[in-house]
Amino acid sequence: MRNRNLKAWLAAPVLAAFTLGCGDLLDVNNPNDLVEEDIRQEAAAAAVVNGTLTLVASSVSQSWQPYLVASDEMRWIGSRDAWLSLDLGFVDDPLNEFIDGPFPAMGQARWMSDEAVEIVQGHLSNNPSTAIKTDLARAYLYSGIIYMVIGEIQEDFAFSDKTESGPPVGPANMSQVLDGAIDRLSSAISGFMEVGATDMATQARALRARARQSRAIWDVINPSPSGSGLAASAEAGADASAVLASVQPDWTYNLTYSSASRSNSMASWVNDRKENQIDLSIATVDDQNDINGIALQDPIDNVDDPAVIKWLNQWKGGSYLDKGGIYPPLTVASARMMHLILAENALAGGDSNGFAMHINHIRALDGLTPYSGQISEMEMLQHTRRVNVMLQGLRLADMYRWGIKDPKWQGAAAASAAPGTMLPISIIELRANCHLNGLGCGG
Repeated sequence: MRNRNLKAWLAAPVLAAFTLGCGDLLDVNNPNDLVEEDIRQEAAAAAVVNGTLTLVASSVSQSWQPYLVASDEMRWIGSRDAWLSLDLGFVDDPLNEFIDGPFPAMGQARWMSDEAVEIVQGHLSNNPSTAIKTDLARAYLYSGIIYMVIGEIQEDFAFSDKTESGPPVGPANMSQVLDGAIDRLSSAISGFMEVGATDMATQARALRARARQSRAIWDVINPSPSGSGLAASAEAGADASAVLASVQPDWTYNLTYSSASRSNSMASWVNDRKENQIDLSIATVDDQNDINGIALQDPIDNVDDPAVIKWLNQWKGGSYLDKGGIYPPLTVASARMMHLILAENALAGGDSNGFAMHINHIRALDGLTPYSGQISEMEMLQHTRRVNVMLQGLRLADMYRWGIKDPKWQGAAAASAAPGTMLPISIIELRANCHLNGLGCGG
């Protein structure tokens, strides 16, 4: 990943400060030459970490969309054929503009998150203050998020450093990226606990629960989906239990967007540009492709699923019948997700009572009839997970592990022909990276 755009982003405050003054604008050094030195100052530590969060949140909003359009959560309705290609299941095309477009932002966010950890870590020996320790824990948290997302949605990735090309991890080794996320989130938890920031420690622990289960899911779908599709992780379950003991019943941890930071790119494409829309298996639409109802029903009560309504209301900024804006939050962890992790662990271990208990904790949040065997446990798990982690960047992996095919997928598409396939390293990196473009990395 070439980080020229990142350098411009880092340079902006310095450049703005300079251009407010007088004098010969040509009689200066390039402000980019000063950027890295400036951001390595201790006084800039919090700003560096805050900027990292902005880049990470922006990357997630960009990167989730092609992944979700390829699944049965979103569908193409606009004029750009590359979205249609994803909707048909062609998830492995590095030339697809909507796989290629988000890739630089992902590379920037990953690089800056590691840089932030290194920068703030460097200040710790000189100033082991609560503020520096908190900033370091936050840096680990945001680094953990981007590593987690890369591990969940990418088939392969290259960890380049500015203009220095990094070799690809390789599809068989992408579990190591999720391991890296878990390590970073563990450091965040320890750091927050040390300074008494228990709420932030809980956020990091919830994300580690997600990352640990995603690591178990990775094993289930690689090199190809196998077994029942259940992904059990005792470590994820322990994290989930600890989170549930510390949060409100319907707690969420969200990435947020605003005019003061950045917009939610996925919302811009869906709510504003209307290139994509929620899948028809989830919501009904009118002649203008605006949502006008709920298609997905609760399998026991046969009502519009309240969880779908919950997430679509959040997505549209109040009511799912509204057009929606470009700043809705994206949920990356929740109490519902924690119950789902524990329910799946219970089911994998043959604990039907434990499974029902956690499923019913979720159903009680929505006023639904408790589950008591009305449908099979696997059907109950699959439905409950589908509606309670909607728009959270997890659906395609769930479809793969449970053998669910979108009716729109074409037979020759990778999603159909090679289930388990995730998003590739895109063409912008293939052309620039000497490990990938056949030009070699010598001299």
